[in-house]
Amino acid sequence: MNDVTPVVGLLGDGLLRDAVEVWLDKKVRLRDAADLPQDEHDGLVALVLLSDSWTDAPLNSHPGIQVPVLPVTAELGHVVVGPLTSPGTAGCWTCADMRRRRNHPGRYAVVDRNRDALARSPAPWLTPFSTDAVAALVADEITALASGAAPRSAAAFLRVSLEDLAVRTHLVLPEPLCSVCGELPEDTAARGLLTLYPRPKPRPEAFRIRNATDEHQALLRLFVDSEAGLIREVSTGDEGGLPVARAPLPIRGHTAEESGWGRSDSYRAGAATAVLEAVERWGGLQAGGKRTAVRATYREVRETAVDPRTLGLYTPERYQIPDFPFTPFHEDLPMHWVWAHSFARNEPVLLPESYAYYGAHVLRPDEPRLAYEISNGCALGSCLEEAILYGLLEVAERDAFLIAWYARRQVARIDLASARDPRVRMLAAHLEEETSRTITVLDTTVEQGLPCVWAIAVDRTNDGDRARAVCAGGSHLVPERAVLNALCELGPILASVDRSYAQHRRRVTAMAADSSLVQTMGDHSLVYADPSVFCRLEFLFSSPERRSLEAMAARSIPISADDLTKDVRHAIDRYLRTGLDVLVVDQTTLEQRAGGLACVKVVVPGTAPMTFGHEMRRVDGLSRLFDVPRLLGDPAPPSTVAGLNPFPHPFP
Repeated sequence: MNDVTPVVGLLGDGLLRDAVEVWLDKKVRLRDAADLPQDEHDGLVALVLLSDSWTDAPLNSHPGIQVPVLPVTAELGHVVVGPLTSPGTAGCWTCADMRRRRNHPGRYAVVDRNRDALARSPAPWLTPFSTDAVAALVADEITALASGAAPRSAAAFLRVSLEDLAVRTHLVLPEPLCSVCGELPEDTAARGLLTLYPRPKPRPEAFRIRNATDEHQALLRLFVDSEAGLIREVSTGDEGGLPVARAPLPIRGHTAEESGWGRSDSYRAGAATAVLEAVERWGGLQAGGKRTAVRATYREVRETAVDPRTLGLYTPERYQIPDFPFTPFHEDLPMHWVWAHSFARNEPVLLPESYAYYGAHVLRPDEPRLAYEISNGCALGSCLEEAILYGLLEVAERDAFLIAWYARRQVARIDLASARDPRVRMLAAHLEEETSRTITVLDTTVEQGLPCVWAIAVDRTNDGDRARAVCAGGSHLVPERAVLNALCELGPILASVDRSYAQHRRRVTAMAADSSLVQTMGDHSLVYADPSVFCRLEFLFSSPERRSLEAMAARSIPISADDLTKDVRHAIDRYLRTGLDVLVVDQTTLEQRAGGLACVKVVVPGTAPMTFGHEMRRVDGLSRLFDVPRLLGDPAPPSTVAGLNPFPHPFP
């Protein structure tokens, strides 16, 4: 500690104030901040705010303080120390409060209803012994701060149980939209322009720069916390004989949750994947890395904007349906736009915000939404280039799946015996043995040649209590990896659909008879559990052609042995050479940057957009639904919207 005795201000009264005063009296010079003029605050090392009762937003009653503030407040059964809130430093008490409220909406609903009573009543479990323990923690925090060391409450808070005095530290990631410390940079054309850099591969066959499984513990520490984490918890289990993990993600402005799912060949990998998928969802839902700044009509920005009609909208008649939640597009409709990088034009272009961020409407309820949009094309990576690759592969997988479905394509069956990786054959055999189903994997690859597959499991027991058929998709630059991805998805989905089918048989029967009742993501798989609609899937088995994985690899891009960015550029070039643009929105948030991650939304205008809810499907204005089957030599390609498959797709 410096030779000059540090000065610390105390504000508040009660048992906590008395105990802290005793502990700090011999370490620092104390001042009663209630009597301290505003111009003397600058001489304080810190200001400690103390309350024996629940205090709503303790910093709000003391605005303009320009020294570090350490809140110490009693709650129901706990005392919370921190977070230390310092001027100009992100990660404050309000950030923590926002995250805690999202993780525990029920608790805070009770608190809000009883705010006045809680504020008047000191915590009944505060005793001289417990307040002494809390005061010792506060003294350690102030001593560390005064000596230039890092207090534990910097970007974190300590939660002391008044039942057993257990102390738990909860990390607080800065909240980008915090009203106190959040400062998002403006989304500009310059920030929309992207530059790809060489990214050395750790191994020739690696397409991830970092191994998520190896970073499992670090990911959990950074993102998962029951009290204030971006993710509240990660649960693991088995589905269809394979490990599966779920990471629930609370959403800004809503009590609903998104979930990240991890389906892999180990619990560790599954948990890491679930966390990363949830973190990806966080970036894709709402703008948390840049502040949207452009609001205009398409007519005003058409020289630099993507025409929304190329993204797949609805017919005018659909927009006239009562309670239809979307707004018909016209060129004089004002809307928010974000900047994306166009690889065809090599310059930034404007994209509707509601398309770039599929949860933007939650924070902007009056913003017109043109169509149903999901996380399609959103991806997370350890660098921008890696994220772009996996976002593009997701677009490719779903575009290929939907073209196969809408056009009822006769696609080749993949010869799994041709796989060099023994895991392909072993996993398929394991699923067949474990689930008593026949597994078939089909090649749905379209004109770009990026390997895409469709896996389907068909029940062979004729047991009426089991799902008749379940589907999954997969894609990768390496065909065998695409197959593995699809099979790893298929096993857990099978178990889930079997369980739901047994519980909701009557509703499944109704959906089979009336496609408009297929309204959620789960419904799209569930309806094909009904044996009466298996005939809708029979076209998938109509081709006599069998294709080796080696033949699929020959159509894919040349794989670089040492630079991931070369693979990314080759994949993008496949789209550019077939007349399609590739757009990328950098969605990376502050939380993702804290983990050394990048998040993007990849958009390829003209490709088939994945939707859930049969009434939400988007096929209007998408010529490739007709052109691609004809280009690939299908014997009877559709030529009109009326000729497209009229039934709900089975993508899970």
